[in-house]
Amino acid sequence: MHAEHTPTSPRSPAAPRVVPAILHAVALAWTTAAALPAQTPDPETAFCAAHPASDESRWTLIPWRTSLTESLAEAKRTGKPIYLFVNDGEVESGLC
Repeated sequence: MHAEHTPTSPRSPAAPRVVPAILHAVALAWTTAAALPAQTPDPETAFCAAHPASDESRWTLIPWRTSLTESLAEAKRTGKPIYLFVNDGEVESGLC
């Protein structure tokens, strides 16, 4: 009788290729991490990177309304569309 070969069996055809592939991946990650210089960004750079640019925050200029009936009347009067935002939960932006 022959023993059944599984993918993790040492006699499996895939086993000789798995170990070198894993070692190659570890070596690549190690050398890449070692090649990067240690950087400590100053607080202003970190702040600017974390906050949107002015063109990315134009949505905050939208005049939010809390009354649908008043919004419908204003849209009819000004000829502008309405974007209805509905949320069932807590939105911590203070705009809803």
